[in-house]
Amino acid sequence: MNRISTSLTHQQGINSILQQQTKVNHTQQQISLGKRIITPSDDPAGSVQLLDLSQALSRLEQFQANNDYAVNRLSTSESTLQSVTSNLQRVRELAVQGFNDVNTPTDKKSIAEEMYQRLDEILALANTKDANGDYLYAGFKTQTKPFTGTSDSGIYTYQGDQSQRFIEIGEDRSLADGNSGAEVFFNLQDKNGNPEDIFSTLYALANDLSTNKAPAEEMAFTINGVLTDLDTETLTINGLTYEFDNDGSVGTSVVDGVTVPNIIVDISDIPGAPAIPLTSDEIATNLAAAISNQQTLGNTDITVSVTGNELQLLAGAEGEGGLSFTDGATTGDITVTEQISIPLYDHLDQIDTALSRILDVRSQIGARLNVLDSQDETNQDFILSLEQTKSQIADIDIAEAISRFNFQIVSLQAAQQAYVKVQNLSLFNLL
Repeated sequence: MNRISTSLTHQQGINSILQQQTKVNHTQQQISLGKRIITPSDDPAGSVQLLDLSQALSRLEQFQANNDYAVNRLSTSESTLQSVTSNLQRVRELAVQGFNDVNTPTDKKSIAEEMYQRLDEILALANTKDANGDYLYAGFKTQTKPFTGTSDSGIYTYQGDQSQRFIEIGEDRSLADGNSGAEVFFNLQDKNGNPEDIFSTLYALANDLSTNKAPAEEMAFTINGVLTDLDTETLTINGLTYEFDNDGSVGTSVVDGVTVPNIIVDISDIPGAPAIPLTSDEIATNLAAAISNQQTLGNTDITVSVTGNELQLLAGAEGEGGLSFTDGATTGDITVTEQISIPLYDHLDQIDTALSRILDVRSQIGARLNVLDSQDETNQDFILSLEQTKSQIADIDIAEAISRFNFQIVSLQAAQQAYVKVQNLSLFNLL
């Protein structure tokens, strides 16, 4: 027969009360938090699952933050390029209006002033920043101002790089958050494949209008020499070679792989007689007649007018057979008075090219925004699914917990009452 001491009996009663109090406190904490798992010991397997789910949710929340950032950045870019489009369309309207023959040089200069203002506005738009203070069109150099230049100098440079930043918006899913400024504004080409940028195109257009250049491709040069200076000298104008000749000994040129005689420009007063040098005005008149004759023969689309010793050349066909000029002289007796101007139709083509590039980039932005909307819905669905799974594992059944809590309260009260009863069973109470 085992003997139980009075002190052991007391200790067991206290331990029983403390155990019941611990259970009551734990259940009370579960009910107040609404969670079944308070510590990993409550459900080791469930705790591991909750940790995995929490990490997955954390990744999805970061994806959503990236998604929101990309949406804000692309939306800003879209609104910026919409403004650029409006400005380009306005400049195109001004060009058509400004090069109308009814306008005086003063009128054209006034219209050009608005073009310069539009150019400065487009430059400012190209240097737009996003909400975080990063430049939209600088590539990876987000803190470097991408475009520099003014309409006073007409010189524009790109300071960014040609990279695109990609941002993760989902598991194994990334998306470009913009386009480099080189792609949007700089890497353009004119009809001949020469490098072109939006800013230089607009500057050249405004400058041509401001200086009252003709709306077609033209240039001017002067004949300054006399007979001994020009004899055997050649000029190539739009693919045809003209040779100034005093004695009838004309050379040849190669055109498209075929050797052809040069076109004679007579610079002798009386052929076959002792040479009497013509004046520069007379030489210019003879050259103009030779050019006009070639146009009559259908060999060129160049028309010419002559004033004294200056010839004004004008290309007749829009966009075809662009005016070209090569002086074979080394003595400086032929001087270019006015460089070849860019005709209005070329200016408009270049503006249309710029508009096409901007619209292409805007379509890319629209497609990306659609992807972001779709990915946002996908991420939200994943988050909801994970939250539901997490709730199923971690959340408590309130009805079951309250029933258990009430049962534990009764058990605690019973333990307390039993302890009181056992206390009174000591033999010392009978002495």
